[in-house]
Amino acid sequence: MTSPTRETHSAPAPITRLDDEPSGTPARPASWLSKIGWLVVIWGGSVSALGLVSLALRRFMQAAGLTP
Repeated sequence: MTSPTRETHSAPAPITRLDDEPSGTPARPASWLSKIGWLVVIWGGSVSALGLVSLALRRFMQAAGLTP
């Protein structure tokens, strides 16, 4: 009679990030101008999206006869 064998599982490989890779130059932090630029882009996109949603709602309300 054979005894059941127990499978051994190895531990999963550690997750590595791209910035963990060794390179010749250290990573530079983003400049304040880049951060402000992204802030303006995201803010502008959210205001534009809100404007489009409100325009669509107004058109639906006009089509239903709810606004003059």
